[in-house]
Amino acid sequence: MNQKHTRRLTGWGDYVTSTVSVTLVLFILGLTGLVNIAFGGINRQVREKMGFTMILNDSISQASVDSISRLIKGAPYVSTFSYMSAEDVLAEETGGEGDQLIEMLGVNPYAPMIEVKVKAAYAEIDSINPIIERWKSADEVSELTVNTELIDNLNRNANLINTILIIMAAALLLISFVLINNTVRLTVYARRFLIHTMKLVGATGGFIRRPFLISNALQGFIAALVADGLLALCVAWAHSLDMGLEGLVGWNVVWPILVILPVLGVLICDLAAIFATNRYLHQDYDSMFN
Repeated sequence: MNQKHTRRLTGWGDYVTSTVSVTLVLFILGLTGLVNIAFGGINRQVREKMGFTMILNDSISQASVDSISRLIKGAPYVSTFSYMSAEDVLAEETGGEGDQLIEMLGVNPYAPMIEVKVKAAYAEIDSINPIIERWKSADEVSELTVNTELIDNLNRNANLINTILIIMAAALLLISFVLINNTVRLTVYARRFLIHTMKLVGATGGFIRRPFLISNALQGFIAALVADGLLALCVAWAHSLDMGLEGLVGWNVVWPILVILPVLGVLICDLAAIFATNRYLHQDYDSMFN
């Protein structure tokens, strides 16, 4: 009786140990996904701070300013824009002491300007150059400034980091499968003689695999639910820090990962179970001692 009880406890101990291992692997995999999403959000925010500044003619009328503002507001590439009159520019540049400068020069040396921030999709040299050329040719614009070198460097560095993160995610996915496969294989290894006995009584391969697939699918699902809970706690903790992380890793982008992890856990565990059971299905009795 004690031996049966001990074997039962040992079996549950192996199951719990392997489930914890799968949970940790899926948690790290989900965490990597969140890091990729956070970087994408940071990249998007930085790209949407890129744009150009149009210095308007001193003699531009308010009607022309309103017309240009309407054109910019309706443009598909514009994220945000702001208009500053010559007086606003003077006050900003002189810290509110523009009257002294006007008295000294006899005229306001600054011109009205419009600062345009483009959407992330247009923060590319190839995309922004035609926009710049279009506004440079406008009669109301006397000068247009844009830091194309900064945009180019930003995109090059962002693409490099994004490539590194994708490679890391792919490598981690492969490592996850290997680790989970080894964990599942150990549980199947403990039942290899049961598989051989079932073969002897005429059980088919599908019949033998079925309980292992069901058991490992359940294990992967439970492990993924625990990993989801840990990820949700991490996200909630990150949001509580009040560092603006809600906009980078909001629940609207977190829930797809929470849905994907159970699917991934079941899929990987079942694939590992298929590989492990197939191995012992094709082995003879003597080979099972190796």
